[in-house]
Amino acid sequence: MKAYLKSINIITFGPMELYPIRKIIEDAIAESRVEIGSILVSVEGATPALLILERGLEKNIIKLLEMLVPYTIWRHGNAYAHLISTILSTSLIIPIKDSNIVLDRDYEIYLLETRAVYNHRRKVLIYIHGN
Repeated sequence: MKAYLKSINIITFGPMELYPIRKIIEDAIAESRVEIGSILVSVEGATPALLILERGLEKNIIKLLEMLVPYTIWRHGNAYAHLISTILSTSLIIPIKDSNIVLDRDYEIYLLETRAVYNHRRKVLIYIHGN
């Protein structure tokens, strides 16, 4: 069994901006030389989120999240960001087969910056385990 860890920093702007990270994940798998196994992608913090989404639905998911969790009705200033992160999750597990993620090419993996920030650094950890 092999274990591989890669840490990347992504500079984000928000709120509710999506950052594609599939290519970064695929590059990490190639570097790890794992042919079969799994990958855990995790973003540090209590307000960002990770999600898998069919390409072309980016505006729709943002609209849905803004309808479900409005910005202004909460007692805490960025409660909406915490709630969206909780609903979506800060981690994903994806299988690896033949040195590729098991995910159709029509789908992208995104980091979602939920907060109203400028030039914010998000740390994404990629853990790969397998043979």
